[in-house]
Amino acid sequence: MMEEKKRHTYSLGVVLLALAVGLLAGVLFAPANDGGQRAMGLTSSNAMSDRLDVLTGIINSYYVDNVDYDSLSTVVLQSVLSSLDPHSTYLTPKEFDKEAELLQGRFEGIGLTLFWINDTLYASSVNKGSPAADAGLHPGDRILAVDTVKVSGVKLEGGVSSAVKMIRGPRFTKVTLTIDRKGWDTPKKIKVRRDIIRHASVPAAVMIDKTTGYVHVERFAESTASEFHAALLQLKGEGMKHLVLDLRSNGGGSLESAIEMADELLPKGDLIVFTEGAHQRRYNNYATSGGLFEEGGLTVLLNEFSASASEVVAGAVQDNDRGTIAGRRSFGKGLVQRQFDLLSGDAVLLTIARYYTPSGRCIQRPYDKGSDAYYMDYLNRILSDYKDADSLFNATVDTSQSFLTKNGRKVYGGGGIQPDIIIPYISDTNWIYYNRLLDEKVLEEVLYHQIHDHYADLMKKYPTSDVFVARYTVDDATWQRILSTADKKGIRRHQGCIQKYGQHIRNRYKALMADVLFDNNAFYRVSLRNDTELQRALAAKNTPANPRRNGK
Repeated sequence: MMEEKKRHTYSLGVVLLALAVGLLAGVLFAPANDGGQRAMGLTSSNAMSDRLDVLTGIINSYYVDNVDYDSLSTVVLQSVLSSLDPHSTYLTPKEFDKEAELLQGRFEGIGLTLFWINDTLYASSVNKGSPAADAGLHPGDRILAVDTVKVSGVKLEGGVSSAVKMIRGPRFTKVTLTIDRKGWDTPKKIKVRRDIIRHASVPAAVMIDKTTGYVHVERFAESTASEFHAALLQLKGEGMKHLVLDLRSNGGGSLESAIEMADELLPKGDLIVFTEGAHQRRYNNYATSGGLFEEGGLTVLLNEFSASASEVVAGAVQDNDRGTIAGRRSFGKGLVQRQFDLLSGDAVLLTIARYYTPSGRCIQRPYDKGSDAYYMDYLNRILSDYKDADSLFNATVDTSQSFLTKNGRKVYGGGGIQPDIIIPYISDTNWIYYNRLLDEKVLEEVLYHQIHDHYADLMKKYPTSDVFVARYTVDDATWQRILSTADKKGIRRHQGCIQKYGQHIRNRYKALMADVLFDNNAFYRVSLRNDTELQRALAAKNTPANPRRNGK
């Protein structure tokens, strides 16, 4: 992998920006094969195209300045599509390539993740078996230059993103990195041959205790179903009787992958989802036989950033009374996009249908007041101060839209999946200091300095992830470096947070180090210890959902 390091922290601004341009949920259907231009009517003569032709002629003949018609056509396409619904959108060739990478779960690079501290670029983690690993790179290496371009000790315009673009490139081509490593007299130039890098959409499958397995699904790509199948095989082999499926902050992706994943959990004949639109007849998707985890306890975690394909899985589990949904009401994207490729390398994602859960709920939130109101409603929901589960339920659920599950429980429509077990935000001002440490990358700054200076010693002392998880502790010297680094960044110390959540901060630091030195599973084995939402969901996993919230 070749990307900026942004492990497991979510910036509200970034997520809202993604939502605003309609790219949160990705592509739910495979690209159209019948010719996007013909399907879009761009080759036919009609009132719309006639008007555009006339307008183009007027602009060409009379406008005061020269016009970039490529840019103008992009604006027109974006405007037309955004007027239809919040999720139909136009993709430029670059956006199309990026969307394809996410959906396919692979790209061309060297298998290296980067992190930027002050004016220095670090290798934060190296994929096992990747070209970067084969070339001898390891976490903590300082990258001074990419080919002939300095990337450290200078003000690099675009920061890590610029470095990523320089290091990525076509398969089998080479890139030369100038590396500074502790113990070397002088920096060395290392040539790395680029190749296909696969980015797992199921980054973790671990046992929480002797009988409870945990699987985190980051997004729904082409390989997600097979990755999930492998995760279930692994965990069942380790004794799993109850599965926690974490779909928090999963913005969706491939509908086909979501259906295949739900099929692993539901018995033959259960309805998973159905789709229907003005130009698409109702199509039902049913579970088949042979799912790996059709029996056993099941808890699905959701939050306000869970959307689209995530809601398909959660809705199927809830409506079939297969398991318990815990967390907060999901985003509410129930529109199905189909990808139409245009001849110029760009593409259109056009909404062609709505999807419905087995009970008949359409998960799409209303958007009849326009996109601005659509996203503002969502933002207000996130920012509102809900003190408890009841206030969150009352503020976010339209009880007039009720539906029945297979066993007769009431569930509610109106947009999004409403959990059976509601877990409100933690309302505690002591968290502010902790969140600032995360936002300002304080832990990472201390971490990468430590790994750069002591990588060999750390790997000698903790040769495996098992040894690291069992024995590593954040010592007092490292703790003081964290606090003093925060001081230097202008983050005022908050004694209440330090006293109450100091162990959370230390555990987060340990989890980040586990991820850098080993892998995603090591990260989750540590981080889940202080996952309060997970703990609350597990505490209620054998408790019937609140009768009021279930309408019984």
